[in-house]
Amino acid sequence: MQLIIDPTWQDQLKEAGLDTLEALLSFRNDHCVSQHPRGATWKHTLPNGQVIFLKRVFYTSPGMLLRLLCRGHLPETPTERECHLLAHAESLGFRVPKIIAHTEHCRWLPPRQGVMVELALKGRAVDDIARDPAIPAAEKHRALNKARAVLNALQDARIDWMKDCKPEHFFLCDDGEIALIDGERLFPRKRPLASEYRLWQHQRFDSLLPEEFRSRQ
Repeated sequence: MQLIIDPTWQDQLKEAGLDTLEALLSFRNDHCVSQHPRGATWKHTLPNGQVIFLKRVFYTSPGMLLRLLCRGHLPETPTERECHLLAHAESLGFRVPKIIAHTEHCRWLPPRQGVMVELALKGRAVDDIARDPAIPAAEKHRALNKARAVLNALQDARIDWMKDCKPEHFFLCDDGEIALIDGERLFPRKRPLASEYRLWQHQRFDSLLPEEFRSRQ
């Protein structure tokens, strides 16, 4: 397995003791934000004050590898796949978190563990905005409509976020732009998404909001 680090962040990761494969694959702290049997994500602050998210894959399931092979893709870990999917979305003009370190498995061995480190964005997820009683309703509607516009743009670009097109994954940055977070399922499709499926994704988005902020489609 190979560790690739953005050169501009090499010194900061070294100062934090996170510039080696061994350190990243053994990392744990008290700020685990997501965990399931095959992986976990931790929030961490570097010595320079920059907040990062460190996502680790404990193992790559054989079922996932088989699905990739059946679709004509090379086997890869979930973190490798997410790096590639985020890079594709970014190449189409969508804002995504900056990845400053990630692993790539040895091509002559089956993928197993993996890790990626990304910079935290400054802002708030739109579902958090919608539920904040201190924010005026008009401001909430503006944020949600921006997220819906980005979902439309993803669909137009033939990117299928599947059931992950949730408000919590649309992040309103401090400069007013929407970024996409948790891109493990930002799949590019060869054909346009069907209108019924596009509508279902918008309904999925709205179903996870407070009733008063759901659009009437």
